Amino acid sequence: MKHLLLAFSLITISPALLAAGKLLPVGGALSDKNGDIHKAFMDGRPSGLNDIVIIPVASGKPSKSAHTFKKELIQYGANENNIRIFPLAVMDDSSTKADESQWKKNAFDTSLLSMFDNAGAVWFTGGDQMHIANSLYDKDFKASPLLTHLKMLLEKKNIIIAGTSAGAAMMSATMIAAGDSFSALTKAPSDKYYGMETQEQGQLYFHKGLGFFPYGVVDQHFDRKARLGRLVKTLTLVDDNMGYAVDENTGMLIDLEKHTLKVIGPGNVTIVNGQNVKSKGKEISNVKISVLSRSDVYNIKTHEFETRPGAKTIGSEYMNESPLQGAGIALPNGRLDQLLGYELLDNGASDVVRRYSFIESGEGVVYEFKQTKTSEGFWRAEGTVDKYSIKDVTLNIKPVRITITEQVAP
Repeated sequence: MKHLLLAFSLITISPALLAAGKLLPVGGALSDKNGDIHKAFMDGRPSGLNDIVIIPVASGKPSKSAHTFKKELIQYGANENNIRIFPLAVMDDSSTKADESQWKKNAFDTSLLSMFDNAGAVWFTGGDQMHIANSLYDKDFKASPLLTHLKMLLEKKNIIIAGTSAGAAMMSATMIAAGDSFSALTKAPSDKYYGMETQEQGQLYFHKGLGFFPYGVVDQHFDRKARLGRLVKTLTLVDDNMGYAVDENTGMLIDLEKHTLKVIGPGNVTIVNGQNVKSKGKEISNVKISVLSRSDVYNIKTHEFETRPGAKTIGSEYMNESPLQGAGIALPNGRLDQLLGYELLDNGASDVVRRYSFIESGEGVVYEFKQTKTSEGFWRAEGTVDKYSIKDVTLNIKPVRITITEQVAP
């Protein structure tokens, strides 16, 4: 089953063979006011390589999306003369007179690679990650000259490669292209991509990514689109057993030489460890979940925090109240860091939290989060905001059947 959906062979890169550059996958919905991410991208350029190249191939409006991001970079101090737009697109941009769909094969045009001669940073816009994969590989999954060149620049010149939304999803060897969590956990995966609408509601589908990120599977829009279930399910089906998921308006800055991950922005990075996962039918058990918060630095090889993320919660829990087990927007702490912080690792009366997900037919699943001997919780305050960092909470997912009865008022 792990290989059933892969009509291609995934390229696995050993961490010992990593390039020495940097990566910055952003979870989508990047605000133009998020200067931390924009500056981290620009600061990632090696000394002497000042150019920035924007690749808008994922976008349905490639010229517009590229120029929008260009303006944002200029706003944060980039020199306009150092910004290039690589002409690669699948779709025509109706907002321009040019036909950008004529750029479709430009990843195979070696004469265009000179655009990267002084490039220290490359940005992939958001959109449809299948546009990226289909444009940078040929029909037999052979890498284009552009993809080969980018990997060389990452390894030899230590550039930074970044992207938002689709530009983040494409970074791993296994690329999740479609599917919502509920469908992923209750239906068989698809062997075909049906379009962008299936990214919101549709069966799980994964494809070959570009392979810049060698540590596992990257996912994005993680918090808003509730993608924990689909990432967990993916790890039971592919050779990769680690997942790294980033929230919206948030980035994870990866130093490939130091093997570190730093969280940039207001959201979280969730690490899903499926190395000892057990999967039987629709039941998945023994997944380990860690959640990183803003400015946390985490070593991807040792799986330890490199910076102390706050005061330890276990042994000095702030709360001592059994949490409500259930589902729905009437319950507090909807974000994963809040749930595992407030209701589990910073709560002396709790060692398990359950959240149910179901549809009106009654079909559902239960997410069961358990504190174990290896779990760690850390708390700190950002002004008046509580921030939690979490390590090694066990997650089990089981199918359930829910009976919904509407009560009639007497």
